This record gives sequence, C-alpha cells and structure tokens, in this order.
Amino acid sequence: MRMFLLALLATAVLGISAQAQKIEGVWTLTEITTTGPNAGTKQITQPSMYLFTKKHYSIIYVSSDAPRDASDPATMDADHLREVFVKSFVANAGTYELKAGKLTLHPMVAKSPTYMQGGRWLKESVTISGNNMTLTTDSSNEGPSKNPTTFKFTRIE
Repeated sequence: MRMFLLALLATAVLGISAQAQKIEGVWTLTEITTTGPNAGTKQITQPSMYLFTKKHYSIIYVSSDAPRDASDPATMDADHLREVFVKSFVANAGTYELKAGKLTLHPMVAKSPTYMQGGRWLKESVTISGNNMTLTTDSSNEGPSKNPTTFKFTRIE
C-alpha cells in the first residue's frame, strides 16, 4: 500500500511538472472568441507573441485587424495616437502560476498603468494539446468573468 501511494504521489508530481513544461515556450495568438452582447470570433492576422518561462510570462500583440499606421507620431493628432498606441496594441508581463488546469497571471509591468497595480490578477482555464493551446477567461481580482473570452494559440517555439 505504501509503495502504491508513493507511486501515485510521484505520478502526480511528474504530471504537474509536465503540465508546467507544456506551457513554457513561445505562442502566437490565432483566434479570439468573445461571448455576451457583442459575441463573435475574430481570426488574428497581426503579429503576436506570448512567452512563458518557468515562472514568468510576456504578452505582446497587435489587436487591430490591419497593420498599425507607421507614420511619424509627431504628425498624428490625439485620436490617431490613441488608435495606434493604445487601442490596437496589448502588452503586459509578470509572473504566473499553473495549477489544476488554471493559469493565473500576475502582471508586473503593462502598457496600462491600472493593469499593473498591486493585487491585480487574471485566471484562465488552459487546455494544451500538442502545439495548440486554448485559454478561456475565468475570473480576476474583480470577480468571475461575466462574458468569458477564449483565446486560441499555436506554439512557435
């Protein structure tokens, strides 16, 4: 009986370790599906990069449907600057935990100062199958996700 329990414990530890290793790497965002009043699915055609190391993550992606305007920012008005540098670009990085199929992100630095305030976190359900990963919003420090969003990825490294 004791050997069985030790084998079971070893299997659980190895399973958790294998799960953590599966998320490590570089992923590209391929699709976003939203629910709620403005529900829909959007194929991602612009650059994106989600990086996961053993404990840290970094997220950078262009959220617009078209490439961002590469004009000289000095010639842009305020609305144009917001569109290029705020509305169409997502960036944050920090630490993460992966436990029981849930990924919890703890941002440390972000494009949005409010997103990196102390105590912020985002929890997502994670499914990894080969070189594909799906993250679905679950909850945050503000409560359960009212209209969950699903993000689909392909591993690139």
